[in-house]
Amino acid sequence: MQKVIKYKISDDLEFVREIEMKDDSTFKDLHVAIQKACKYDPSLITMFYIADENWEVSDEPENEILLERMDEKTQQDCRLMEDTPLNFVKPEKGQKYLYLYDLLGENSFFVEVVDVRNYTKKDEKTKFPKCTLAEGLPPKQLELEDIEEEFGGEENLESFDDFDEEEENPYYDNEFEDGYDEFGGGYNDDYNY
Repeated sequence: MQKVIKYKISDDLEFVREIEMKDDSTFKDLHVAIQKACKYDPSLITMFYIADENWEVSDEPENEILLERMDEKTQQDCRLMEDTPLNFVKPEKGQKYLYLYDLLGENSFFVEVVDVRNYTKKDEKTKFPKCTLAEGLPPKQLELEDIEEEFGGEENLESFDDFDEEEENPYYDNEFEDGYDEFGGGYNDDYNY
């Protein structure tokens, strides 16, 4: 029997959305519904992580659900949103996902299953996905233009990629970054602690 899943999407502030979806919808459908409820650009790279009861995620590929693969070699075992139905595991109240909606700014939402019910005759007249609760304003979605502004334009942003492996990058000094000298010996205290 078909089910209707209600997801609560929230941040750690005051933003909350609840969205109902049919269980044969895909994670891409959920992604688009979240983006639409927030008035975000759905074409930007996003991903879901399957989380445990404490919102902890592992970086195992089978726990990642990607909008698209950026690297076929390292992400070949990751699920794709468009190929992964919401019911790929039996939907249960309390299931948790972390949704990275803004990879540029590494911002995420908590997504939790708050209800699972049978699809009824009444639901035949309902257009899914359906936003059933909207509280607070969504956080700003970081876009490439925002990063370009921070670095003084696209030309300066592109200059980060202009260095050869052998050249020293003037934007980043990684000498003794870990606090140890270059041979792994004594501790290098640049801060006089």
